Amino acid sequence: MLQNPLPRLQSTLRLDPSKGRKSEINSTRASLSCTPISTWVSPPSTLCSLGLPFRTTASGDRAQQKMTQVYTDIIRERRKAGGKKDSEDMVWNLMSSVYKDGTPVPDVEVAHMMIALLMAGQHSSASTGSWIVLRLASRPDILEELYQEQLRVLGPDLPPLTYESLQRLELHSNVIKETLRLHAPIHSILRAVKSPMPVDGTKYVVPTSHNLLAAPGVPSRMADYFPEPMLWDPHRWEKGGGVNATGVQDEAAEEKVDYGYGLVSKGANSPYLPFGSGRHRCIGEQFAYVQLGTITAALVRALKLRKLDGDKEVPDTDYSSLFSKPLGNPKVAWEKRKPSSKQ
Repeated sequence: MLQNPLPRLQSTLRLDPSKGRKSEINSTRASLSCTPISTWVSPPSTLCSLGLPFRTTASGDRAQQKMTQVYTDIIRERRKAGGKKDSEDMVWNLMSSVYKDGTPVPDVEVAHMMIALLMAGQHSSASTGSWIVLRLASRPDILEELYQEQLRVLGPDLPPLTYESLQRLELHSNVIKETLRLHAPIHSILRAVKSPMPVDGTKYVVPTSHNLLAAPGVPSRMADYFPEPMLWDPHRWEKGGGVNATGVQDEAAEEKVDYGYGLVSKGANSPYLPFGSGRHRCIGEQFAYVQLGTITAALVRALKLRKLDGDKEVPDTDYSSLFSKPLGNPKVAWEKRKPSSKQ
């Protein structure tokens, strides 16, 4: 039977202030056995998130300090210039923001919020981007439809992408929505029960000593809302397409609210939940669509994709990961398009 290594770790982690951080970390690491740690918890990165003295923790600390310094230097230079704006960006917005009591947001907090904006969503977008590539490689016909949409909507010279031009690429947007429907980036969400919660239609009451696990991707795979739910079909999102009118189309008619990051539905009844719903809906939703749209459009105009085995199936989902990434190490073949013939 494995023993919990945390008591030993906690007793070991009383760092000696007379020693340098690096030497203390190295000596602490040398005194620990990696075997019980790696066996006790999977993945080992869970321990790194606790701030334990591993190599990745130290390098992460250095990176965070460097990024904080980069942003604080930018902020200080702007303040030295008298606050004269030569552009409008998020740094300026945060620099001029205040708390409810009128207290200005400190520069170091602005820097930390900018780091959060820079890093947030990178893993979820990478996961979704991987699924988009795999889906398009398994459906070259859809890939060609996307390419023809760009030629038709943007012109045969394929000018550089802009925010406005992305909004006109309807099928590109539908490919992203359909991929998110089947491959929601976050497959599990834990919530603590704060008050006794009766379960509708049963005699059960969930007590406050329990936690609940929600799987936001389940409703979008139900035939009640999406005919042939496991079929990847971007065209189902078109007007008059295959989406059940009691599902996602209801959200279009719901009241919208802007919490500061674009209009989103106030309701929480939609079966399409890759970004959550209601007040706690992901603030990066609009950015994610732009980011994924840019990646998809750039890939479509540059490459042809296909599965190496010619199979139309895609890998299963690796649910052992925090994000819903493809299982195994799938590979696709690519071929550069010929600019001269626009093929």
